[in-house]
Amino acid sequence: MQSYEIRKSFLDFFAKQGHPVVKSSPLIPEGDPTLLFTSAGMVQFKPYYLGLKTDMKRAASCQKSFRTTDIDNVGKTIRHLTFFEMLGNFSFGDYFKKESLVWGWEFFTKEMGLPAERFCPSIYKGGVAPRDEEARAIWENILPKNLHSHIIELGDKDNFWAMGDTGPSGPCSEVYWDRGGKYDHPGCAGPGACDCDRYIEIWNHVFTQFDKQADGTFQPLPRKNIDTGMGLERLTFVVEGKESPFETSLFQPIVRAASKLLKVEPGSSDEANSAFRIISEHLRASSFLIAEGIMPSNEGRGYVLRRLIRRAARYGRILGARDPFLHKLVPSVHEIFRDVYPEVVSAEKQISSALNFEEQGFIETLETGEKFLADLLEKHPRGVPGAEAFKLYETYGFPLELTRELALKKGIPLDENGFEAARKAAQETARANWKDSGEKDGFIFQTAEEKFPATVFKGYETTDAEASVLGLLDVKGRIVDSLPAGSEGYAVLDGTPFYAESGGQAGDLGQFLSGENEVAAVLGTRKPVAKVYFHHIKTAAEMKAGMRVRAKVSALRYHTACNHTAIHVVNSALKKVFGESTRQAGSEVDPNRFRFDYTITRTPSKEELAEVERIANEAVGRNFRVFKMERPLKDAESFGATTLLGEKYQDPARFVLINKGGWESAKDRYSLELCGGTHIDSLAELVVVRILKDSSVSRGVRRIEGVAGPAAVAHLAKLAGFAEAAASKLSIPPQDLPARVDQLLENIKELRSGKAKAAPAAAAKQGRKLLAEGIDGSGSSFLVYDAGSLGMKELRGLSDEIKKGLKATLLFVYSRSEGKFSFIITHTGDVKADASAIAKSVSGMLSGSGGGRGDFAQGGGDVPADLPAFEQSLVEIAKKHI
Repeated sequence: MQSYEIRKSFLDFFAKQGHPVVKSSPLIPEGDPTLLFTSAGMVQFKPYYLGLKTDMKRAASCQKSFRTTDIDNVGKTIRHLTFFEMLGNFSFGDYFKKESLVWGWEFFTKEMGLPAERFCPSIYKGGVAPRDEEARAIWENILPKNLHSHIIELGDKDNFWAMGDTGPSGPCSEVYWDRGGKYDHPGCAGPGACDCDRYIEIWNHVFTQFDKQADGTFQPLPRKNIDTGMGLERLTFVVEGKESPFETSLFQPIVRAASKLLKVEPGSSDEANSAFRIISEHLRASSFLIAEGIMPSNEGRGYVLRRLIRRAARYGRILGARDPFLHKLVPSVHEIFRDVYPEVVSAEKQISSALNFEEQGFIETLETGEKFLADLLEKHPRGVPGAEAFKLYETYGFPLELTRELALKKGIPLDENGFEAARKAAQETARANWKDSGEKDGFIFQTAEEKFPATVFKGYETTDAEASVLGLLDVKGRIVDSLPAGSEGYAVLDGTPFYAESGGQAGDLGQFLSGENEVAAVLGTRKPVAKVYFHHIKTAAEMKAGMRVRAKVSALRYHTACNHTAIHVVNSALKKVFGESTRQAGSEVDPNRFRFDYTITRTPSKEELAEVERIANEAVGRNFRVFKMERPLKDAESFGATTLLGEKYQDPARFVLINKGGWESAKDRYSLELCGGTHIDSLAELVVVRILKDSSVSRGVRRIEGVAGPAAVAHLAKLAGFAEAAASKLSIPPQDLPARVDQLLENIKELRSGKAKAAPAAAAKQGRKLLAEGIDGSGSSFLVYDAGSLGMKELRGLSDEIKKGLKATLLFVYSRSEGKFSFIITHTGDVKADASAIAKSVSGMLSGSGGGRGDFAQGGGDVPADLPAFEQSLVEIAKKHI
């Protein structure tokens, strides 16, 4: 019997016992803020154990599970895995110990055909709570008398479960499998008491029967529950008669494919055996994480994925791989799970692409790491600090044993205690992003969720609707009858036009009205668990449960809708520029901007990003319409709609189509995506799409930030204001800003280089001779020079420099700074002109003052509104004073 048959047999067996078979929930927990990953079968049933849901009394499942604490132990033992499948049967106040243990025994001995004498059931021997006499009696009734000696008793550490210091708790009954005498060793303490590989835990039955009190006493729970868990991988290696899970049908297809690719036999050495275990285990785990939309990164879940891929790649290099190889093994993963988890198969391209890109990056950083290690050994000849060794491990994937080996070759010791301290200090790194993901407050709503019916969402049709207040919560999530004026809390309505934060779109803001009077401002909208919308409110008047209100969404919703539609437009444009392999890796939209993460294997050029923006705005210019419709989920595949990897869509799903002709011509389109967000009706409403920034999120993932619609108009207006203000200070038209900025930058460059004095020598060539034929009848020239924003002192020096080498020239040099106009009028001495008189006339035009000598004068005043016209008037003034 192979793994797929064992899995099916378990579920079929409990279905016959009246258990609804529940599909595995995602590895990313839904609505549970207490977990980074789904780590056990009972996770999706928490609401039933808490009494929040009551539509099922019992259930069975095969749950995809992941545990991060075992990563470094994978390959070293036969027990540790990161990704595994947890078989389980559950009772929510229905049956209890007898049924669970009897069915478990029947499944082992009859369905699986395993010999009874190889099992060692355990019971709780007592400790913080009384001995589990009930379980002892049940096992003695199940087992033949000659096997009663196989029943073992274990204490609090092994056989008692508690949710926390107080609350639900109870004894356990773990069932052990005896692998046989050949695994025995001197001093073996037996099952549960020895960590050797002779006795393996197979199935744990948890009996939740107590409510632990604050004083340490235990009161019986009114509803007793059953939670069991059995790893499919362990059961399979027992049923298939293998030495470990890695030799079973759950791993061997990958091992065989890797062996063929790398041309190394798994049994050729202990090192090779361990390497193949790590490669096969981590590839399985990585494939499932990527299929759920997780990408390698330096934070949270992505960080865990990165560790898995890099550890597998490093062991591939130990076996001789020099190029990326993990992506070539993806078909072997599908061979194992094709008929069980179709989501992994459908994500084949994304899985292969992500593995290949990450492994290539690892090879590059590994080479850098080797150089880093060499520098480290040279820097610390008396001993490598543990923190530095851990940094090498975290950054470059160097394992402690490799660092130790290379260090010892040079006779340099390694601070392994310091390494372990640094590792423990960094254990929470993977949770950093998760803790700030917006889920952390979700727990306060779990209790309230089941107290109310599902909220009817009306926001696709309207932004203004009458509603009844079904309930109110204070800021701690406690249900209350009323909220006084000036307080914050949460309101639940029977129906709402407010969109709840989800799918990357911000929750709506707005107000609750009674007549024309505001009773509360809506500060945000969420549905943190599943079906109930919680409106975060600040009351302007007392609110009571049961009252009627008018729920009115802020006009900012439209701004958000524009930015959300813009994401679809940009997503399609990205695919047109970079190819269909580019896909969404996350997004956020609110009234002020959109943020879109996308996968790409390189840094895009400015020209490519400009092309993305051009394509997006071309679509805006063509005024495609935006059609929204609920359709069967299966239509996504037949229409080729874009979906977000790992996203769980409802059926029917909401489709957003951007084209000219609507659904009748859906194949002829600009874009088609599954999306539950709010959108506009036509692209012309976007006015313009502006990409403001493109940056790196992690290797293989980049982020575009931009604006569209009202947000774009506001952004452009703000920029225009900046330009006008800057132009005003420089006393030039806004359109001349680029040229002026170039000039100023050049001036700064010259000043910093010490070449500023050489500039005036060429200044005469840059001035303009306003009267080429002369101004005094003898061929003299009138030269006007724009000196930017120089001060008067600098103008004097500049005018002197410009005059050097000139003959028969009347010179007018001017500048503008902070709204003031300054000038110098001078000549070379061989011109019949009165500089002082000219300065006074010019200053009079500028509402200022001026004067000086006949050959040199200065002045200033207001900046002329029309500089070209002003310069022409200078000629007429000069002629009057020749």
